[in-house]
Amino acid sequence: MRTTPSTTEHGRRIEESRIATVAQLEAIIGRTPAMVKMKELAELDDACRHMLSLAPLAGFGYRDDDGRPRTTLVGGKPGFAEVESPTRIVLASDADASGAVSFVFLLPGVGETLRVNGSVAGRSPGRIVVTVSQAYIHCARAILRSRLWDPVVPAASVSAVADGPLSGAGVAGFLGATPFLVVSSWDRDGGSDTSPRGDTPGFVRVIDGHRLAIPDRRGNKRADTSRNLLADDRISMAMLVPGRTGVLHVSGTAVLTDDANLLADMALGGAVPQTALIVTVERAELRHNQAVAAANLWDRANRADAATLSELMASTIGQLGAKTPVLRRPARALAVFSRLARRIMDATYRRALEKEGYGAATGSLPGRPVRVIDVIRETPDAVTLVFSGADTGFAPGQFYTLLVEIDGRLVRRAYSATSVPGTDRLALTVKRDGLCSTYLNDHARIGAEMRVLGPSGTFRVTDPSATGAEYVLIGAGSGITPLMSIIRTVLAASPDATITLLYGNRTEADIIFAGDLAALRDAHPGRFTLHHVLSRPGPGWSGRTGRIGPGHLNHSERAHYYICGPAAMPAGVRDCLTGLGVAPDRLHEERFTSVPTAAPELSARTMTVGNTGDVVVAAGQTMLDAGLAAGVPMPYSCTVGSCGECRIKLLRGEVRGTVEEGGVLTCVSYPLTDTIVAIESAEHR
Repeated sequence: MRTTPSTTEHGRRIEESRIATVAQLEAIIGRTPAMVKMKELAELDDACRHMLSLAPLAGFGYRDDDGRPRTTLVGGKPGFAEVESPTRIVLASDADASGAVSFVFLLPGVGETLRVNGSVAGRSPGRIVVTVSQAYIHCARAILRSRLWDPVVPAASVSAVADGPLSGAGVAGFLGATPFLVVSSWDRDGGSDTSPRGDTPGFVRVIDGHRLAIPDRRGNKRADTSRNLLADDRISMAMLVPGRTGVLHVSGTAVLTDDANLLADMALGGAVPQTALIVTVERAELRHNQAVAAANLWDRANRADAATLSELMASTIGQLGAKTPVLRRPARALAVFSRLARRIMDATYRRALEKEGYGAATGSLPGRPVRVIDVIRETPDAVTLVFSGADTGFAPGQFYTLLVEIDGRLVRRAYSATSVPGTDRLALTVKRDGLCSTYLNDHARIGAEMRVLGPSGTFRVTDPSATGAEYVLIGAGSGITPLMSIIRTVLAASPDATITLLYGNRTEADIIFAGDLAALRDAHPGRFTLHHVLSRPGPGWSGRTGRIGPGHLNHSERAHYYICGPAAMPAGVRDCLTGLGVAPDRLHEERFTSVPTAAPELSARTMTVGNTGDVVVAAGQTMLDAGLAAGVPMPYSCTVGSCGECRIKLLRGEVRGTVEEGGVLTCVSYPLTDTIVAIESAEHR
């Protein structure tokens, strides 16, 4: 999150470029199209009622009893706003709201929002009655830009904030992570509007301890907030970070600007915002929001299904037909094919966002983009994916973290490189074992785009070209993957290094790289010795049998031993070699651990991390995935419980997974209760 270096000069430029009239605004953004106005209704129709019955949360803008602007999030469950009549709704809230109020109702998994404007008709403890004066269903690009329902929210870098409302605890970090907010404003007649805004994380820029800048990108030209601010400069906002239950409440005053330097600094993919809001902040407060916590917005089980999406599309199309007679017949025809219309509209919005510079994932995903250029079936349960575009400056033995989107959820899993470093292609070999590896084995195709982090890991040969080196490699199952890179690299880089591989599997069919290993043995006689060990040999097998143990191991004072395999295999082999007299500095160990599956009885819990507020950990989600999705700077590397980099301190609560001396490995742990944790510095982990 960048701050503007010279606030005095910045203030002068903003004042000089301030937009003060409707004519100036429309000269920049254009007039509101008649089609947009056609959506407005004076009361709640069937489509609006349907949205209200499904929506579990709404942004709520109001003025309190002292006339101060306020915005918050209300709700907690679908249908929380009860419809008493076409012009009257009732909702549970303790807000001291009076006069004009406005809402934007949100439905998980849906880009459309329901906007409702009205006034307070009655108020009692915990209950507000609202008279509706305007309602319309509106497709909010803000939700699509922010990827609100697919939380992948790496925080922008956060600079120190000088004294002022924005210097409060947790405020700067939250601003760096938020991709979404709702903003409330008021028109000349006192009417209220609450609109959504969304963008890449860190889009809300800090100018100084008192001021924010928010870009206004191209949209449908309604510009309700901008028009209102020309008449009344009071403003309030509620900001969300997907996955967190805290909400940042901001209020103050705002002006519009088209300052060229500021807008250029906010450009995305070459697209410059039309205008920007400069908010002078009077109040900024981060606090837990019970409605957000109860709504459990980011649990995929709570998303609208395909049938609901089609119903909403049909209802929206029907609204146009009911309001405009000339559109009635085409609207009826489109409503019949609502699913097709939904797909066409979604594709149109995706293309529009890509032109704006957001790409398929708004440019906010971590890692490096790569493309699958080859898929090699090694065994029925193992596949090698060959990628272009990766950083191949790894040491043989290291791994990469592959980021794969599965059913809308970003999954991170570590896979060892099996190719030679320094080439234009990276090979990762994946054995079927768990959600991600199964998906890759069944669905990975040439041309698929993914992302990688890395290389990572201390299990490596630092100088594969060393002359006269001797290596003994011991692997089982998928433990061959880092060893394969070592074999290929050392044989190619060193003229006389020798390698002995002891490789254990259940059956011959399970041997990964069987053909490649045999070819390397034949190509390098005397330098590469290969021994297969099968625990379930078939008829005619003449090689070694059983599990790798003392009977298969020998001591060499010159050799470096590299051991890799699942579960307890590396520890058992290490103990055997230590007993044979192998020095500890010649033992190198990598352990592959399967990510545990969440027990079906687990339910959503909250995880409090420092001053970030509560993070929602959905049922079946690891503590690491929940933290990363919520923009928390969680430490991690392998994501399978092997490296220990994701260890944080468990201060309170219980988890299912790995807990060691008060520390929890978040990549393989699920909370059984609400938890409080602390991220320690690297030297203390």
